[in-house]
Amino acid sequence: MVLSKPDLLQLIASGRLGLQPAVDASRVGPVSIDLKLGRRFSRFRSVRPGHIAAIHVDPGLWGSHDLWEHFEDREVYRLEPGAFVLAHTLERVRIPNDVVGLVEGRSSFARVGITVHVTAPKIDPGFQGTITLEMANFGTVPVDLRAGIDEPAQLLLLRLSSPLAEADLYGAGAGDVFQYQAEPLPRQ
Repeated sequence: MVLSKPDLLQLIASGRLGLQPAVDASRVGPVSIDLKLGRRFSRFRSVRPGHIAAIHVDPGLWGSHDLWEHFEDREVYRLEPGAFVLAHTLERVRIPNDVVGLVEGRSSFARVGITVHVTAPKIDPGFQGTITLEMANFGTVPVDLRAGIDEPAQLLLLRLSSPLAEADLYGAGAGDVFQYQAEPLPRQ
């Protein structure tokens, strides 16, 4: 069941759903919470080192200094047509044990060709940190992404059939590398 505005406001007021900085009630819609864009961005380097023919998606990928370039404390990031960047939400979220989150793009950004997540909308119960946004520009003009101003994403919450035990929450496993992330990629 998708939680509606009264449920979302109650979760926020009770502190069970953590949002830091706090989210004003005006950003809570009928079934979602609007999230602002953070100030850190990561992308693949424009020139791939000659010794890297292809990548493997495994834990070593996130810490590869040969592949990534990072932009910190940016007020504006220009996303060119055809480009891809990892961004993150300004808000740190804490998802309780009885709901799962879905991050979705907002239609105002989609209408200019910006996608907010390529294929990973699920935010597991127990997750704590900023949410990574996998942003691509499928449009024909550059788009300036403004940190702390733009609200490109929205968080929907769905109630679980049964709350999860502490041992089953995200962050309890050794492989949960994105727990407590404060930027688009976990730094190793």
